[in-house]
Amino acid sequence: MASLVQSISDMVSPKPTALLAVADECEEIEVVGLSEVLARAGVRVTVASVNEDRADHVVTLAKGTMIQADKSIELCTQDEYDAIVVPGGPGAKVLGASATLTDLLRKQKAAGKLYGGLCAGSLDVLYRNKLVSGPMTTYPQLKDELGDLFVDEAVVVSGNCVTSQSPGTAIAMGLKLVELLRGENTAREVAKHLNA
Repeated sequence: MASLVQSISDMVSPKPTALLAVADECEEIEVVGLSEVLARAGVRVTVASVNEDRADHVVTLAKGTMIQADKSIELCTQDEYDAIVVPGGPGAKVLGASATLTDLLRKQKAAGKLYGGLCAGSLDVLYRNKLVSGPMTTYPQLKDELGDLFVDEAVVVSGNCVTSQSPGTAIAMGLKLVELLRGENTAREVAKHLNA
């Protein structure tokens, strides 16, 4: 009965959706932190793997933690998301090389919908694929690659693009995404429960 009530509630006021793309060697804290904060706010998070060599969608993150993505990125091309986000870590280079992910991000940007990158994800995926046209941030040690676009802030919002600096700012980025997707009150409530 509770699931029926929830389904009816979702039809009246549908939950926002977010796609979190992952690859081997992405940063654990960023993947889990973003998905956890968004889920706590009632955002439906789909974790999609760009790894082409694993039919089971298992992803081994940067420090060896293994997670199972919900599906492959190729299965996301017919779906629409309110936000598409990429984490960093060494796996950001793999994310940036994914034509499917890049195409999804281009469409997201063109539709005026929310998208973002955290840490090296903002550089290797968004910047290198020319998906950013305004101020942004990235892992501070990589700032010289951005030149004048770099802003030394934990989270930067430029139009419908959100970027953040590092594993240490994953919660802050998640809360900013919640604010943009669900409003300031929901973001404050989630922050309160996280003691953030």
